[in-house]
Amino acid sequence: MEERNKLKYGDLEYEVIINKWNELFYNSTLPTAQDALTRCYELARALRNICNNDTELLNKIIPTFEGMTDAMKAAQIAKAVNSPVTQMPQGLRTVLNALKDDYAHNEKVEKTISDIMEEDELLYFRLLPKKALAMGYRESALKVGEKNLMPMVVCVGTVLGGIATGVRLKVDGTYNWLNMLAYCAGAPGSNKSDIKELCDIWLTEVLAEDQVVLEKEAEWRKLFKKKRNDKNLPPEPELPLRYIPLNNTLANVVERLNNLDERHALSVTEESDEISAKWSAKELVEFSVYLRKAWDSERLLREAKSVDAARCYKEHLKWNVVLLGTDDALYRFVRNYNDGLQSRMAFGRMFDNTFAKKTYKTNLTERQRQNIRDVAHLLGVMKGDISLPKLQEKDDEWTEKIRLSALKCDDEVLANCRKRNHTTAQRIVCTMMLCSVAEKLLKKYGLEKAEGLIKDNPELLRRMMAKEQTEEMLAAYDVIADYLVDNDIYFFRSKLTKAYEQNRNERGGDSKRQRRGKNDTIFDMLPQNFSRADAMKMAARVKGESVTDNTIAKMLYNWKNSGLVTMEGELFKKNSLSCQ
Repeated sequence: MEERNKLKYGDLEYEVIINKWNELFYNSTLPTAQDALTRCYELARALRNICNNDTELLNKIIPTFEGMTDAMKAAQIAKAVNSPVTQMPQGLRTVLNALKDDYAHNEKVEKTISDIMEEDELLYFRLLPKKALAMGYRESALKVGEKNLMPMVVCVGTVLGGIATGVRLKVDGTYNWLNMLAYCAGAPGSNKSDIKELCDIWLTEVLAEDQVVLEKEAEWRKLFKKKRNDKNLPPEPELPLRYIPLNNTLANVVERLNNLDERHALSVTEESDEISAKWSAKELVEFSVYLRKAWDSERLLREAKSVDAARCYKEHLKWNVVLLGTDDALYRFVRNYNDGLQSRMAFGRMFDNTFAKKTYKTNLTERQRQNIRDVAHLLGVMKGDISLPKLQEKDDEWTEKIRLSALKCDDEVLANCRKRNHTTAQRIVCTMMLCSVAEKLLKKYGLEKAEGLIKDNPELLRRMMAKEQTEEMLAAYDVIADYLVDNDIYFFRSKLTKAYEQNRNERGGDSKRQRRGKNDTIFDMLPQNFSRADAMKMAARVKGESVTDNTIAKMLYNWKNSGLVTMEGELFKKNSLSCQ
């Protein structure tokens, strides 16, 4: 006990954290012989985030509870440390926030807790292999800083998917363009403007081309005003603009989409409320339909009786959209959780700098900006159908890992979040690989010759992309996919749970089923051999006392059906599959 009392994270004793945990979640009661293993695992899953996943340190700071041996405790800690890496569980965050209030008078402890929170924000930055950041992405990372690396990857990746408009990626056996929708949420003053500025740099060439088109359109409008009644006035030209502002009417957006050729349309707005404030509820529903079709490159046919009404006839709608705004604005924009828009969107989260020290923005040099523009230019001329079998294999492994994790804790939200996030993660990694290809060609041949090589040799891109399936790029896929799921859970778990509940009620299903969204895995917390009553007790602890017999029956059925458990008399036995 004496040794444990001296162990600290900064100026905060681990024992103080454990005592606060027990106070908040267990009314300060100690574990009994019946729940000692469960509570040990629970605690280790939380504390590993502030122990650098160090099993030796966790063994020192976690007591050996009643009914446990040191070996049993070590086994629970090892299981917790080896579970999938995530950001800090909400339970530990709640404990630290409570301690921050308790130690408001102690500047050293308060700073320690702030440091823990800030360090947690860097989890994905530390996990993402830096070798996966090729030219363009590297400069973008310098602009936003390490704490906002991941939201930058989500937003810039979405823009690059539209710039590389001639590239299709094979995912799950089907070729499709790199269609993406992104929303980056952050508090006011969280430097979302840095990401908007980066998107504009990447779109320099697109915006310049559009400027020529806009000048032609302006010339026609001047002519129209002068010769409004002239019978020989030429008709308004249908000019193709790739960048479509969203501070617009829906009819104008439809016309712009219709006038565009087979290249991607692109939209970036720093204020997502531009849409929510300007358009009616009916128009927002229609806009949601267009975005969903764009993610899938589906046909968009918009007919109207009036001659002057906006129409659209696109065989494949290709439109990548980046929205930035506050959390509140996010919920004003995403209102329906059953229509498929939320599951198609990739969500990023800006670093919470509410209590952070003042920092100055990083301005890129002209050379760094030119690097981005050069990479963007080459991405714009790249064409071809790309098959990346190693990336697909990594994708299959990740989706199965998430499926099993969701199955073990009977987590319907997590199970559904993986279904489209894995495709978006592949598309983002594909843009990273394209940037790496562009960097190699630029360094070896220069911009002009590299462009000629890409245009003259269609097989070159396919060969070079196959070589880009490096360990670093495949590891980047895991980090990005985990990040996308984490943000889905962070922003939408309670809303998705409520939406699924509503669906079940409308179908006459189990209306009492609830999910509390805790990170603890019911399956892992159960012993090797357990009864139905044990499963009921554990599910009630994790999800709340409202779990029903029907809920447990479904959960156990799914476990048996997937081979996680087998029956041995009246007991369930975990199979080796459960260790995956």
